[in-house]
Amino acid sequence: MATYIALFDAIGTVATLDKQILVATTIKANLLAKATPNAAQKAFAIAALKDPVSYLPTIRNYIFADYNTAAISAITGATDAQVQTAVNAAVDTLLGI
Repeated sequence: MATYIALFDAIGTVATLDKQILVATTIKANLLAKATPNAAQKAFAIAALKDPVSYLPTIRNYIFADYNTAAISAITGATDAQVQTAVNAAVDTLLGI
């Protein structure tokens, strides 16, 4: 289990994870845009495709909170597929999907 201090220290310092989250966020936004989005989903998709960096802190913090029982190395060393799954869950939860 990651300690709170380890999670806090990792916020904004794990460049690889941040890059993965940015790419995963744009992929999720693209998927939502291609579906039949409701107003909130469409607004997110447009905004996230335009500027995914603005969503990085919220989605990263969601992932750290959601996976707080995992080892910090498991969080920061996640595969692209694992990060995509976590970002999808974060966006779906935050948009109420």
